[in-house]
Amino acid sequence: MQLRLACVLHICHTIGASSLICSLAPRMALWSIEWLVRIEGGERDVPAFSFLLVQPAAVRIQLLAIVDAVRTTGPERWKDTTSHDSMRGVCAQLHEARDRHGQMLYRLYLRWQRKHRRVVIIDGGAKPNSTTLPDSFYDQLAALAATAELDPPPFATADDFARISLDLLGDQ
Repeated sequence: MQLRLACVLHICHTIGASSLICSLAPRMALWSIEWLVRIEGGERDVPAFSFLLVQPAAVRIQLLAIVDAVRTTGPERWKDTTSHDSMRGVCAQLHEARDRHGQMLYRLYLRWQRKHRRVVIIDGGAKPNSTTLPDSFYDQLAALAATAELDPPPFATADDFARISLDLLGDQ
């Protein structure tokens, strides 16, 4: 049974994560949005959502605001490379929304699917400033992002968000 988005919003509000979905409410966005699901051993996870749930509120709000802003202009017209830019190497097909708090860097990894006029939120990451993540991290990220091209693509449903939120509530 599919849960209604209103139920998910209520659950997220209850755990203090209402900005995760509410900030992505459609405004004048030219691009739609999807959240990628990772399926391992029959279990579904929404990596970016799970990442954001454990970050400070200021990080969640800022990263999602960046995604929202770029959606209204389109990735080609976005000029502020400090907050959003394309990646290189094995992740050259991806972009990242960027935020910095103190000496910590926070990222949301995105795939802009121009043919469908949508952005797929792939995953998130955090690291200390002036450090690099191992190549294996980027290899895994690229492999996960490639699943967005499957037919049908593994996109999240309201049930996925509700399950993750309820699991988090159970851990409190």
